[in-house]
Amino acid sequence: MLIQCTKALLDKMKISPDELKSPEGYEQLPQSLMAWHANIVNLDRRKTIVLMNNATRYPVAIYRPKPEDFARIKDLIPEAIITALRMEGVCEAVIDRYMTDAGNIEFSKTANRSMVAKMNRSVNDVAFKQEYLDESTMIQRYISMTAGRLLQASPTGKYFIPVEKMLECLGRYCDEGESGICRSVLDVEMYQLKIQMEIEGFDIWRRVLLPSTCSFKHLHSVIQTVFDWFNYHLHVFEAKKKGSKAKQILMDDDPDTLEWVDFDSYDALQERFTALKDIFPNHEEVTYEYDFGDSWDHTIILEKITSSNAFEATYLGGQGERPPEDVGGAGGYEEYVRIMADETDPEHDDMKYWGKNQSERQRSPEEINHSLRHFIGEYRYSPPLWR
Repeated sequence: MLIQCTKALLDKMKISPDELKSPEGYEQLPQSLMAWHANIVNLDRRKTIVLMNNATRYPVAIYRPKPEDFARIKDLIPEAIITALRMEGVCEAVIDRYMTDAGNIEFSKTANRSMVAKMNRSVNDVAFKQEYLDESTMIQRYISMTAGRLLQASPTGKYFIPVEKMLECLGRYCDEGESGICRSVLDVEMYQLKIQMEIEGFDIWRRVLLPSTCSFKHLHSVIQTVFDWFNYHLHVFEAKKKGSKAKQILMDDDPDTLEWVDFDSYDALQERFTALKDIFPNHEEVTYEYDFGDSWDHTIILEKITSSNAFEATYLGGQGERPPEDVGGAGGYEEYVRIMADETDPEHDDMKYWGKNQSERQRSPEEINHSLRHFIGEYRYSPPLWR
């Protein structure tokens, strides 16, 4: 595997010119798939090694390496690439073949201005998504998943998504040699979850299927989508396990969130960096609270684990209409239901008009799944024009 480095990175690794391989010949498939351009940059005043695959522009990052880490960079780079591919659900047979055929790490200078320009774009994409750089670890799990889904322009003017191109190239490469070695590039571990609202007297739930490597931030987006919540309010996940301190998995867009955590009672985790598989199936009870005023509690149950050749979230079904947003909690919802059932109530017409704009929209499973196509991105409620 050829790592084509900027001078800044070569100097940091203390690699002499006589150790460098020629940079030529790694711009066309299949050789380009085995080569990565690399640079070291400052992101939020932290040193970051950003790698970009020559063929696909798929990015991988190594965050905050210490001086001693550069001595083992030949181990860190493969580990970072393998971690990113596993997070995308690439099957182990494909990863093994790719890493074996790519061979030992070798270094060269950057190829040409065109490749350097593409690498700089990848650096900018990682910088744009740097909130997904986890300070607790060098090998990053979520930056590739997010930055790798930003649109890129090809020389012909067409646009593509790096992760999709990476999977396409890996598929073509694996089929070229030993046909049938892998039936699919992807072998995604999937969690089937039932999300039940805890409102006495009402049976309101949704069932979804999503990859186990998704973060709880992704799960938050999925819950908001399938219940058609507005995402106007704060939320928190909680996971309990016998014999262990309970965990609170926090929305972490604002550092002030940590100020209200009871650290004596809970271990605090950031939802951006906590994968579903970090919690399921080892915790007996996982809950999601949305809107600390109305306090809508959802119990999340892992029903089964399956596999898929697609990395996607899917709505499988559900029952019951969720309460209107800002209705006033369980008590307010009961009052709302009572008034809506009594057309003679003096508040009926006003409540009906108000509820029309606060209630869940009637959507088909196809419409809900269409909304879930981009669940990796941050959830935004998009009301229809007539609301």
